[in-house]
Amino acid sequence: MSAPLLITPLKDICVKVVAANFEGCPTFGPLPDKYVKRIIDILPLDLPLELVGTLISDEDYWRRRSQARWKNCEVAAHGYSWKQLFFERNLQEFLEQYDPAVTDLSSLKRLLTYSRRFVQTVHIRQLPSHLDLQILFDCMVNTPSSLAISYNLKEVGMDYDRSLFGMKLSDCRSLAKALEHSETLTYLDLSNNSLDDDKAGTPGWGGSVRMLASGLVENLSITHLNLSHNKIADRGVRALAKLLDGHSVISLLELHDNQIHTEGAKSLARAFKNNRCLLSVNLRLNRMGDEGCKAVVESVRTAPTLERLNISANAAGPGTAAAVVALLRLNNTVTELDLSCNHYGEEPCSAVRRALEQNASVRLLDMRMTGINPDDELAITENLRARQERVDKAKVLGK
Repeated sequence: MSAPLLITPLKDICVKVVAANFEGCPTFGPLPDKYVKRIIDILPLDLPLELVGTLISDEDYWRRRSQARWKNCEVAAHGYSWKQLFFERNLQEFLEQYDPAVTDLSSLKRLLTYSRRFVQTVHIRQLPSHLDLQILFDCMVNTPSSLAISYNLKEVGMDYDRSLFGMKLSDCRSLAKALEHSETLTYLDLSNNSLDDDKAGTPGWGGSVRMLASGLVENLSITHLNLSHNKIADRGVRALAKLLDGHSVISLLELHDNQIHTEGAKSLARAFKNNRCLLSVNLRLNRMGDEGCKAVVESVRTAPTLERLNISANAAGPGTAAAVVALLRLNNTVTELDLSCNHYGEEPCSAVRRALEQNASVRLLDMRMTGINPDDELAITENLRARQERVDKAKVLGK
């Protein structure tokens, strides 16, 4: 006797038919959620974004689609949303490969306009087209909230050309114009773009940094500004210092690994004194010297909001250490200080250790490679460890 013939349930057939014809008839109608889920689970992964972007919010679909396209997918970097990851990575890839001689500008504008509903962060590792960034802001309207651009070129091999790297003055001009009217951008990262003070610019501004500053001065949305790993020197820093006036909303400022000398440090110090928004400043790996570092630390002493300061590897000396002693005795706002890789000498470092014992706010103090006595370094480490243990205990007890 032959086995009974198994007939596929009509419901299963309908699910497969709807999935197979979804591109031509993109609707779920009044289907119950459990059948909608079954249809989404077998949908093709190459459906047009304009079709599925609005209709499908199921995270499993976007996870499968993302993992099928890219090997490494860090969803944590995209708001823990697979859908956001896909749209942001897709836009990033399109911009990095965009060639105006091959791809029509209208295609780019269409993608930017559609993606704006799902994109919060735009991270571009290379932009060989040197696209006018005003187009990006015009098409995306109230997004993105985070923008990171590096004007580099990947995998050039033997075709390396130094002129292909870094922001041109035209790039700075277009970005400055766009920043004047941006109301939603809160994080701007222009690190590693060869920004300097020397490129010829418009009258009254001069270099590329000052060109950018002309746009930033009108911006009231950016709270985190990263200009690290560039070639910004004293003239550029003076322009940036003007941004830190009473109207500034910048709370995190990263200027590490630039070419800031004593005069540039003094310009920043004058700005810090009257600033009521800065929370964190990173100035490591510059050339401020003892006089410049001392001026910065003295300004922080009266700064009402600054909590974190990094002046490591700046050729600071005993004068800076004396200013740190005064800071620790008079300021209860600063919680983190990185003073490492400078040379203060044993006695100034001992004075810093004694001042730390009178301070109740500092949670991190890095004094490595400063000429500090090993006993003093150990005492600082144990002091900070005991403080952290008290903080952790208070959290456990709910105090």
